Amino acid sequence: MTINKQIRSAIVRIISQFRWRRYFPVVAIFFLMAACQAKVEGPEVATRVIMQAGEEIVITRVVSQTIQVAITPIIKEPEIPVELDINLAGAYESLDPQMTVEDNSLQIMENIFAGLTRYNLETDTIEPELATRWEISDDGLTWTFELRDDVFWVEPDKRDAGLLGEVGTGFRPVRPVTADDVVYGIQRACDPRVPTPDVFILFIIEGCKQLSTLGKISQEDLDNLGAQAIDDQTLAIHLTEPASHFLSMTSMWLLRPVPAELLQEMGEDWHQPEFIWTSGPFAFGSGTKVGTRTVLQRNPYWPIDFRGNVNQVNILHLEEMDAYLLWEDRNLDMSPVPSEEQGSILSRHELKADLVSNQTVFYLAYNFQSPAFSVPEVRQAFSWSIDRERLITEVHDNLARPMRHFAPPGVVGAPPIDEVGTGYSPDRARLAMDSSVFTDCRLLPPIKYMVSSSDLALQQAELLREMWVEELGCNEEQIIIEQVQFGDLLANTRPDAGENRPDLWDLGWVSYYPDENNWLRDVLHCTDSQNRQNRPCHSTDDLIRQANENIPIDERMALYRQIEREFFGEEAIEPITPLYVQADYVLSHGWVTYTPAHFGGEQFDTYFVDADVKALERNR
Repeated sequence: MTINKQIRSAIVRIISQFRWRRYFPVVAIFFLMAACQAKVEGPEVATRVIMQAGEEIVITRVVSQTIQVAITPIIKEPEIPVELDINLAGAYESLDPQMTVEDNSLQIMENIFAGLTRYNLETDTIEPELATRWEISDDGLTWTFELRDDVFWVEPDKRDAGLLGEVGTGFRPVRPVTADDVVYGIQRACDPRVPTPDVFILFIIEGCKQLSTLGKISQEDLDNLGAQAIDDQTLAIHLTEPASHFLSMTSMWLLRPVPAELLQEMGEDWHQPEFIWTSGPFAFGSGTKVGTRTVLQRNPYWPIDFRGNVNQVNILHLEEMDAYLLWEDRNLDMSPVPSEEQGSILSRHELKADLVSNQTVFYLAYNFQSPAFSVPEVRQAFSWSIDRERLITEVHDNLARPMRHFAPPGVVGAPPIDEVGTGYSPDRARLAMDSSVFTDCRLLPPIKYMVSSSDLALQQAELLREMWVEELGCNEEQIIIEQVQFGDLLANTRPDAGENRPDLWDLGWVSYYPDENNWLRDVLHCTDSQNRQNRPCHSTDDLIRQANENIPIDERMALYRQIEREFFGEEAIEPITPLYVQADYVLSHGWVTYTPAHFGGEQFDTYFVDADVKALERNR
């Protein structure tokens, strides 16, 4: 598969999410409820039965004129001092780190498998985990990692089902995690017999691309891969080019170590909870029922201090509404906001709701060969006249955050979301248009604005056109919106599409790895990306390459801030116009303190639960 096809399939996957209810709910049910409320003299009691951990739980609703809900589920008292009670809608797909990118799976794997490094959610930097230190060769091609010798593979001790917290009970250490385990994980990721999603990002490892294309695989082929165990605690990885972003990749799940002997013994069942060996801060605890309830208990052999205080994570796998009802009755610490009642729920619990973004960003792209958008002042004017807050409210049900630059939160090197970039500035937009060679939007040639065939895409395009009419004085008929199937949109925006290329179009991007290189170089560089805009090369492109050299992290961060400013600041090149990053609401009670993950899985060892407040609130 070529890089072009890989990026193309990536964008297909991203934009297909445009239609998902999860990201763009339509809360019509709120108005229906308002119209259908009946007057009642006293409270009415309704009951509902849901399944929790294989048991029937009776939920009692007391319904009055204000439609207030009280829930009294029957839940056993906690046996461990500090527990985190949450929900993941639906079961997880797989716990094989080389075989899945499914959200629920990532939530579990982040906490049960140690990585070479770890993404620090508070500082947006990469820090040591299994690796204690690393060195880079003078040519930038060889990374040598020194590993801890006190991170163990752990399995449930079936001989002793004692309480967690007493070393030697509940779990049994099998052996230390070694460099061979990391090598085996990398070999699996590059092995074509293992269907590793997004494996192309590992083609930077010497031999990975070649290995992934072989029909028959020998042990010699695997041994020739650019990953070598020098000894149990020393790992060498050879790259095809210098790449500072490789460090960000080492925090990801597809590079997690895997125990070869367990896979050879158990085959495809190796990652089932009853067989799995884990190496992270948590391990599977008693009470786990696949598809219904997942219990993670603190790994008593984990050598790294927790930033939080959680001993046990109880994860239910309920539908969103059932989880919300339990949360509202204080039997879950956190809950998603059910899309069908988002408006009414947020009105009641606004102070307990956090809008957490993922790393899917949608943007406008400009054809630099277009008579209109070859002029930088026109690109600036169109960008600065977009009220992103209005767009998010009117089209996307507030399930997004406005973007002024390209890389979203949770990306190494990304500026804070409210810094760098001009954003909505209608006065400046009008000045930019006035200073262009056209002087007036009405004098622009006709503009073909191409979007996908979804209703949401059309609604967004029509609102943006309305803003350009209002702020810049454009004529509506000048901006011709053309809807096409998504495959045609990709085909017509190729750099070599010729006369079929539109002047303006919508696209989106999502992180493959959490680093600015995946955004600025892989999407916007004039030669190292597809460069769908056909943008001529500029000195900023040299900075993008310079930032990916092996330079001190502070210099790298400063370069990325400068690049984002040159692309989207006051003197913007404006190769694209970032619009928004998708987001979802999360409800949490006041006794929980956490920093959310924008990429990969949540880090439960960083969560803090005030157990005393939680107990008091639950007993009120």
